[in-house]
Amino acid sequence: MTEQATAVIAPVATGRPHRVKRWFYIGAGLFMILVSVAGFGPSIIDQSGRKAPPTPLVIAHGVVASAWLLLFLAQATLVATSRVDVHRRLGRVGPGLAVVMSALVFLTTVEMGRRGYDLSFDVTRAFPPPGSSEAENAADILSPLLGFLAFPVLVSAGLWYRHRPDIHKRLMLFAVLGLHGVPLTHLTGYLIGYWPAQAGLFSLIGRAIGILLLSASAVYDKVSQGRLHPVSLWVPILIVAWEFVLGSVVVPSVAWREFATWLIR
Repeated sequence: MTEQATAVIAPVATGRPHRVKRWFYIGAGLFMILVSVAGFGPSIIDQSGRKAPPTPLVIAHGVVASAWLLLFLAQATLVATSRVDVHRRLGRVGPGLAVVMSALVFLTTVEMGRRGYDLSFDVTRAFPPPGSSEAENAADILSPLLGFLAFPVLVSAGLWYRHRPDIHKRLMLFAVLGLHGVPLTHLTGYLIGYWPAQAGLFSLIGRAIGILLLSASAVYDKVSQGRLHPVSLWVPILIVAWEFVLGSVVVPSVAWREFATWLIR
């Protein structure tokens, strides 16, 4: 009788925190798809500034990256609608898709480095600066490879903690949000092509968006739970530290420049 009474009077999760929990990850997936469309769409719609048509490798990379974003959105939607059983079955394709995506990112970036520019020419407008030496050009163009290393690390950690939903979902979220850099760089380069005098402003806006994305999980925790989850605190700190080391130590180093030059030859 006591158990029945407890079941009747148990509070039902309603209100703003419940809505945030339900829609946050779906919103994150939709936002990343929107960012990707905004970054890559202009050069697809208006091809007047392209240096060459997409290669089969670039097309394959775009298809697989899109599949990854759609997979994240589907998984978030399944959890939000209490279809955890389907979520787990669909999740079996995740590891293989992540491996293929990582391989394609490496091959596509190296191919871009060997050309000395990306096919859309958006990234080239964003960096490197005109007049760069071959070593400087290679080091800058291939630098996204170093930043992308966070993706397989976060995905692997997320899969390791797949039986800990609170950890798993946050790690997979950061793995997806961490992909914002390339489409934002493309969008920045596209905008610089029209307003070159505003290059600094566009770069600043891109950095601000990156900071907001890294803070999204912490804001979600605060609104939905009233406290920060350790993953929401430490992963952004580690990502920022990694990016600082890359930008100030690794990419400017002679060793990286020599390696990057060797890689594109």
